[in-house]
Amino acid sequence: MVRSHELHAWHGYDSWCHTQASFDELAFLRLWHDWATDDARPTRLHVVAHTAQPLHADTLLGAANAQPELLPLAQQLAAQCWGLLPGIHRLRFALNTPTHHLLDARLLLTLCVGPHDAWPEFADVLHAHPTGPCQAPTDTSTLHARTVTVIGSGIAGAGTARALAERGWQVTVLDAGTAPAAGASGLPVGVVAPHTSHDDSGVSRLSRAGLRLMMQTMRLLLAEGVDWGCTGVRERRLPGKTRRGGVPLSWLAEHAHTASDWTHKAPPPAPDDAYWHPRGAWLRPVQLVRALLDHPNIRWQGHAKVDALKCLTHEAPTPHVENTSVSKWQMLQGNTVLGESSRVVLAAGPGSAALIATATQDGSAPRINPLRGQISWGLMADVPDSARLPTTPVNGNGSFVHNITSSDGPAWYIGASYDRLHSDARVLDSDHAENLERLRALEPDTAATLAPLFATVGTATPRVRGWAGVRCGVHDRLPMTGRVPNTPEGLYMNTAMGSRGLTLSLLCGELLAAQWHGEPLPIEARLAKFLDATRFKPRA
Repeated sequence: MVRSHELHAWHGYDSWCHTQASFDELAFLRLWHDWATDDARPTRLHVVAHTAQPLHADTLLGAANAQPELLPLAQQLAAQCWGLLPGIHRLRFALNTPTHHLLDARLLLTLCVGPHDAWPEFADVLHAHPTGPCQAPTDTSTLHARTVTVIGSGIAGAGTARALAERGWQVTVLDAGTAPAAGASGLPVGVVAPHTSHDDSGVSRLSRAGLRLMMQTMRLLLAEGVDWGCTGVRERRLPGKTRRGGVPLSWLAEHAHTASDWTHKAPPPAPDDAYWHPRGAWLRPVQLVRALLDHPNIRWQGHAKVDALKCLTHEAPTPHVENTSVSKWQMLQGNTVLGESSRVVLAAGPGSAALIATATQDGSAPRINPLRGQISWGLMADVPDSARLPTTPVNGNGSFVHNITSSDGPAWYIGASYDRLHSDARVLDSDHAENLERLRALEPDTAATLAPLFATVGTATPRVRGWAGVRCGVHDRLPMTGRVPNTPEGLYMNTAMGSRGLTLSLLCGELLAAQWHGEPLPIEARLAKFLDATRFKPRA
């Protein structure tokens, strides 16, 4: 039960945490209602709770049925109570108001599902985040001005900028391109789907958390059917593409109903090696980047190629604290200062390593490898009307999506290739051929239909077009998010998404913002360690 003095206690704070050792549906809904109707509410209200069993929509709606003011909130909660497998989940809710200064208001439910003995770390979460204001970490310097520069405006950079802007930071986004998403995030269309594995690996768990956040963000910021579509995605588990394809055995037994919200065997006439991801979607990433950057606290600047970073440190006298220093960072292009800020986040893809080398004491930097990818695409007008194409996006060896809006009319898309040899964004005829071969393994009938179009590649009138971009990754194929090692305080990174940028970029940006503000993390602590930018020792 929430008492009135607890409500008044959050006045004057931007972020507040409320804990429930055992989730109480009605108490949560009353707290939500009180927060939403309080003009002095904190911008972000975190509720941390545990439940032994997944929440059920019917139970939630029944509990609130006798209280009309709570029923709309219960309906919103019920709509997000899908796929609550054992573990920690982050459910997000916004105020239903178009008023611009309230757009950043969020209620965030961090829900641990499963027996207490199976998730001992939940006790640590409760201990670290008692009811009260969220406290910034003690190992970072206190900032008098929340200014940050994000270098790079792909999904990782734009997502990080948005997460910080919503928390009151003044964000400058610098990009070498002429428009946002000029790099790898400029691909015409991509597929968002969860990763699955027999052992439910860290990548699989991270992908589900990332997909949940991506779905919430797309629904909030984009036009469904135009910028994105929750169509579901059919995945083929082709030989040689995965170490051990399939899903955990527990998903076929005690967690079958909940797990089916994420992934289950595709019904006939799909091939026997096919799985169905009901929450999978297609997305036009450029539209998402633009929407993320559309915030009054974000200033985007193009034609801004940063060559070097410079840290200026000065003493900042603080009462009763000795040896206090504050860092200010400069972004340089030759001898020109492009900007100054208290902190910097590198989201510059393959270029992040070179910038890190300008800021470390010994010129070292993590090894970030370029990964070129090419999309092949064409117009639906060139496809025979009699062609039988998949009704939904398909992935598993690259992907195939069709009937997506383009400037020239509805289009189909295949790709992307995975090229470690070339580090520029040229469109190569050889990659068109590779994409067709991938499609032959993935969807033989579709490949046969499109083969005549691919035969025109290299001629004077090609019916297949191309787009190429350069992603980047590190050897363990996980993003690098957090403080850059071997540098002064204030330099962070959120990069190396590899081929999982559409699924993990927003999650990593939200993780970084939560760490800066001492908020409950959006994922389990052990998963956050997988992403920590300091997990590799810097090269000598």
